[in-house]
Parts: sequence; structure tokens; C-alpha cells
Amino acid sequence: MKNVIVKTLIYDKQVRLFLIDNTELINNIINLNKETNSLLNLLLGKTVSAVSLMSGTLKGDQRVSLQITMSDPKYKVFADADAKGNVRGYLNKELLNVSPEFINRVSLDQLIGHKGNIRVIKGSDMNQFTGITDMPYRNITDDISHYFIQSEQTQTFIGTNLGLDSDGSLICSNAIFAQLLPGASVHLINEIKHTFSTNSDFFNSLGKYNENNIEEKLNELFKDVKFMGYRPVQFFCGCSREMFYGILHSINKSEITEAISKKESIETGCQICGRTYSFNQSELQALL
Repeated sequence: MKNVIVKTLIYDKQVRLFLIDNTELINNIINLNKETNSLLNLLLGKTVSAVSLMSGTLKGDQRVSLQITMSDPKYKVFADADAKGNVRGYLNKELLNVSPEFINRVSLDQLIGHKGNIRVIKGSDMNQFTGITDMPYRNITDDISHYFIQSEQTQTFIGTNLGLDSDGSLICSNAIFAQLLPGASVHLINEIKHTFSTNSDFFNSLGKYNENNIEEKLNELFKDVKFMGYRPVQFFCGCSREMFYGILHSINKSEITEAISKKESIETGCQICGRTYSFNQSELQALL
């Protein structure tokens, strides 16, 4: 099952457990960012992978947006998702343009640094919650788990497996989201962590399972599994030609006038999905 969240309750309904093989989703987003550095792909992949599972907690018109800011605040990574499983994510321009000399000599821990932080906005347009936490673990997934503990007072474990080859290309990606429900024993989180870390062969092959045999396998790994359903996730940007035409209103009029005088079009691009939009002479004249 690829790009599908498997939603369950385990341990006699004490724990909410989601899992996913999101290799296709993460690979699509990494390719859109046109980045080949393994560290930056790891940073983006782990962030988007976690958010793809967080989408399984949403309902109705809710969405979740996550921003991770490194200790050097000019470096940021973004990801968001809605209740329909539409997911997107990207590195900001400063990270995409970072010098090879710098990025090739630092680890993820060093890039995040001791002042990194996570900012989460969650909810609907009419009712949003914003939380900001530090990143004591400096490894993305443990830090997002830390966010839930600090901001939502909910014991949570998020685990991700990302396999990258030597040129930074994605081989596989899967993830797990476990959250204790009210009254649950805290030690259950450690049991889930142990199961996740000692059954990598199963989690790395999630994409090969269907509904019948994945349910059978999960019943072998966890106690009292109750299946709650399946939810697909997919990349969706939401940009449009109309949106970027509106953005042209913010361009200096002299730039538009110059393009008209040279009989040139103006081209803009979406940082998230890489689509480009070109606007012709008549469209530019209408802006003046």
C-alpha cells in the first residue's frame, strides 16, 4: 500500500497508531525541489514524511502547517497538509542556494544547531492554534514528537525511515505515528519504539502489502489491533496562473513598462512545485 495512511488503534484502544509507505510522495517533492544534496533531501524528506502522517489527525477543513527554522534563521524548511491528505513541502531559497563547501561539511545536528525551533499552525480558518518549541534532539522526528509533548501535552512518537543512495536520490521512505490516548500507560510508547526499530524489514516493505496481509502482520506486531480505515496522501500545491498574475501587481511598474517596451513577457515560478507561468504583452499592459 503506497501513499496510504493505515489508521489503527492498538493496545486495547490506548494508542492511536498510523503508518505509511510514502516513498512516491517524498520522491515527488524532493524532485520538485531539484536538490541533489543528501543532507538537504534528508531534512526535507523527514519533515514532509512526518507531516504526511499528521494529516491523518485532521478533520473537515482543518490543515497543519509546519516551519522548521535552523539556528541560523535564514535557513528554513516548510511543510503543510490538509484533512484530504494533500501534502506539500519545500526548502527556502537560502537553503537551496547554500554553498556546497558549507553543506557538505555539516551534519543534520549541526545544521539545526542549538537554537533551532519548530512552529506549528493547526486547525481551521476560524479556529487555529499556534505552537512553537525548541529542538533538543536536532533530528526532526524526535523534535516533532517533542512538540506534541510540550505544546499539546500528548505523549507521541514519530519514526521515519528514509533511504538515500550516494547521489542523494530517494530509495525508500516510510513512517509511523503513535500517540497515547487519555489514560494510556506511558511505557507503551517505548514498546512501540522498540517494535519500530527492530522490524525495519517489515516497515521498509510496507508498499508491497495490501489491506488483508497488512492487517495480519500488524496483529503479529502489536496487541489488540483495531483498524480504523485508510486515507490516501498526495502532493498538491494549489498554485494557479491567476494567483501569480495577482502577484505581478506587487512588481515595480518600471519593470513592467520595460518588459512592454522590449516586447518581452514576464515569467514567474512557483517555489513549491516548480511550475512556471508566463504573462504576455496584453496581460502586462492591463497591469498599468
